[in-house]
Amino acid sequence: MFKFCTFTFVTVLTVDLLATSGDITLTWTSPILPKLYSTDPNINPLNRPITSDEESWIGSLTNIGAIIGPLPFGYLSEKLGRKFSLLCISIPYIVSFTVLALVHNLYWYYFARFLAGISEGAGCSLLPLYIAEIAEDANRGMLSVTLNIFWTLGNLIPYVLGPYMPIFWFNFTLACLPALFFVLFLIIAPESPYYLIRKNKIDKAEESLMKLRSRNRSAVGKEIINISNSINQDHNGAFTDLFKTRANLKALTISLTLVIFQQLSGINAILSYTQLIFEVSGSDIPPEISSIIIGLVIFFSSLIIPFFADRLGRRIFLMVSSSAMMISLATVGSYFYLKDTVLLEVSPFSWLPILSLVLFIVAFNFGFGALPWTISSELFPVNVKSIGTSLVSFTCWLVSFIMTKFFNKLNDAFGKAGTFWLFSGFCFIATLFTLFCVPETKGKSFSDIREILEK
Repeated sequence: MFKFCTFTFVTVLTVDLLATSGDITLTWTSPILPKLYSTDPNINPLNRPITSDEESWIGSLTNIGAIIGPLPFGYLSEKLGRKFSLLCISIPYIVSFTVLALVHNLYWYYFARFLAGISEGAGCSLLPLYIAEIAEDANRGMLSVTLNIFWTLGNLIPYVLGPYMPIFWFNFTLACLPALFFVLFLIIAPESPYYLIRKNKIDKAEESLMKLRSRNRSAVGKEIINISNSINQDHNGAFTDLFKTRANLKALTISLTLVIFQQLSGINAILSYTQLIFEVSGSDIPPEISSIIIGLVIFFSSLIIPFFADRLGRRIFLMVSSSAMMISLATVGSYFYLKDTVLLEVSPFSWLPILSLVLFIVAFNFGFGALPWTISSELFPVNVKSIGTSLVSFTCWLVSFIMTKFFNKLNDAFGKAGTFWLFSGFCFIATLFTLFCVPETKGKSFSDIREILEK
């Protein structure tokens, strides 16, 4: 039975609103790109259809911003605090969606997508970090993976609203979410006790923990001591410290490899081009309806893992997730091989792409959606945690940019079948890596995890 303070849970839910704003930017392209190809000025605010090259930039510029975002915001979180940094992250989202609602110029679209990407990359780095630092060891995994529920809610919203709303009202609605986060988080959330203790603000750290645990000062004293002992084991971290100890190097290697495989599964490319994928698949189901089905599956499948992440552990979920993704992607690849290469009549199997991608999404949410970020926030010691998670997020979005920008190029080079088979092969390697290299962090304190990595 999970036990956690109501105030901590409410704080986490408030933080999760920022995660929703982030993943909206990933699937925003799915309903909007078909509109930008339209010649109807009532549908397309750009007054002309975009080209395929312009489409690729609209889809991938978010990733370029996300590559940059973790670095300045990681620095900001160390200097001015986790709370201040998270509040700052919401501002580019608000500006981005407002620009997309009001401005009818392609280059402003590029700017807005890039700006949203900065916040997306920073959020992936700092959101798991903040939750890991305010949660207790016993429920850290469960609270951390609630991020995935709200990330997937962000995936769903564009699928549901985008095809049926004018671009102006769609983007104006999206801008309300980060604005709501800013107000609620400013009022509700305390600063991370880990950050406060590192800055020798012990009294404020005690006040933060008293709120988070709903306990008096004497009751949180033991946790203050444990956090202080954990922090005192390390000097203030620098980038080079990531490579100086066996534990830090292993933490970095494992975290980087997991997020690289997360992106090599093709997840962001598939989410960005969902509606266009179904348009070329020959499915009898309308593409916008197929996208909504995918979005609903993404969201509801994400509700499962929080109840088991602190019971069954991280490794089993990662291995089941990557194995099932491998099978699902191989099936989609086989469908396109029969359709495009063998030229077989596949209309009796037109349901297969959507079923396979539904299973792929379920499998992704079962492990590789949230757990690489959870594990990353757990493996790094406190003194290099923000530096390490920023580097992990930087790498993740660099790979995501490559996959999204060149998704159509991969299709041209290998065919749709070869592209999906390539993604499937990466998922197979990810299974082997998890089996042999990833330690179990379930229910362990940060000190325990460090001891495991030092062995």
